[in-house]
Amino acid sequence: MSRDYVFVMGMKDEGPQDRAVDATVVDLLDMSGIVGHGVGPFLEGLRNLNVVPSEIGIDLLVLASAVYAADTSYNRKKTDYDSWTRQFSLSIPVSNVERWTDLADHLSSTLRFLTGDYWNLCFRARPADKSVLAKPPEELDLTAFDCVSLFSGGLDSLIGAIDLLASGKRPLLISHYWDAQASAAQKRLSESLSKKFGEDSYGWLRAHIGFSRADLATAGEDDNQRARSFLFYSMAAVAADALATTETVIIPENGLIALNVPLEPFRLGSLSTRTAHPHFIKSYESFVRQLGIKNSLTNPYGFKTKGEMVKECADGEFLKSIVADSMSCSAPDKLRWQKAKPQHCGFCVPCLIRRASLLSGLSGKDPTLYYLDDLRAEELESMHAEGRNIRSFKFAVADAATRPKSLKYIVQKPGPLEPDLIDNYAGIYGRGMAEVGKLLRGVVARHG
Repeated sequence: MSRDYVFVMGMKDEGPQDRAVDATVVDLLDMSGIVGHGVGPFLEGLRNLNVVPSEIGIDLLVLASAVYAADTSYNRKKTDYDSWTRQFSLSIPVSNVERWTDLADHLSSTLRFLTGDYWNLCFRARPADKSVLAKPPEELDLTAFDCVSLFSGGLDSLIGAIDLLASGKRPLLISHYWDAQASAAQKRLSESLSKKFGEDSYGWLRAHIGFSRADLATAGEDDNQRARSFLFYSMAAVAADALATTETVIIPENGLIALNVPLEPFRLGSLSTRTAHPHFIKSYESFVRQLGIKNSLTNPYGFKTKGEMVKECADGEFLKSIVADSMSCSAPDKLRWQKAKPQHCGFCVPCLIRRASLLSGLSGKDPTLYYLDDLRAEELESMHAEGRNIRSFKFAVADAATRPKSLKYIVQKPGPLEPDLIDNYAGIYGRGMAEVGKLLRGVVARHG
């Protein structure tokens, strides 16, 4: 059964006449009559940089926030299809109905690949009084940014920022945050970058885009957040589109995580995120270009392991001094159930890959605080969270080591890859799994 959402702009916007009786209606405007839920402040941040996005760019940001709202408010386990795959129907007001409608199928396919769900997207005209939402800046665009780069507060985006700044580039860093841990990590790292490279060496624009329970009665029911990267990419795409000096959007992500080959067969599909998968990046870039937003999306680390990123960082000593301030854990707040403060758990997939990368690429001891600090202290139970991913990794590592010829087929399981680059992807997967294997030597995770 499809979950219907109708996004409106103000009380006078009644949405489509044929909307479902039980559709969830969400007002995109705040009490002041401007676009809310973090989108308005992000647009104002661009305006403070003396740049202004196009109306189509604003449409993209509104759409991305609506997709994110739907994604986080529909619990997968409550679906009546297979207790995982969801069906969405969204009605969204835009500035150019024809252009958006022409690309609806492409967009639905892109979101289908990213989240594993079915998306039916319907577009209608904005209310007459909201036909123009872009406010012109008071001055001309004098912001000579070389590129726009995602800055999540994680280790990869930190290395991406250091490499850009050390090379003399002047990036505009884009951050999205919803939880306190990501926000704190972004602030700590930005302060360190500013002290190291200078306050004017880069720009930083971040936004708290999302819908709370007060905005949407069921918001937050699903914590997989598969659509978050669509929102994150769209923030960067809109920023780059508004700038006069660059069209380049950098997605700093190591190749192993980008491919995200399932550790076990049953983790296929949306059980494994495709945040930076090459096919998603290519599909998203094609979509925004057809929309009229001339961005070039690139992942300069697509053929590097996380350990290689650490080892080859342009300023390794600086990285080592602040690496503990970055946040890689998939859910640092989950440790509250163990009566521990939010921190890296040490045993989720991102934590294990982080630990492996720092063991491989960082000189000296990993300074990160992990809840499960010593993986070898005792046997881990694979039926519990602490041992589940470790056991899966050990099987996958052994498989990669004993069947190297199969890697070119394994890397294609999550999604299509360019045929002439298959060997490169197989190489990055094999080297990445070897890094994790080194971390897990002597670690025991038993079943039952």
